[in-house]
Amino acid sequence: MSERELETKLSIGLKQSYRKVVEQHRRDNQPLIFSENGVVKQVDPFTVAI
Repeated sequence: MSERELETKLSIGLKQSYRKVVEQHRRDNQPLIFSENGVVKQVDPFTVAI
């Protein structure tokens, strides 16, 4: 597997994971919680683009 193929597969996998996480949080009506520059953020999943 070349480096380019690996990068493509990783990119596809990350996009699929992102979509599943956002969809799950929308179903459960839970905020998305993440850290940005050491600060914990909460985001409404309905305001995030898929």
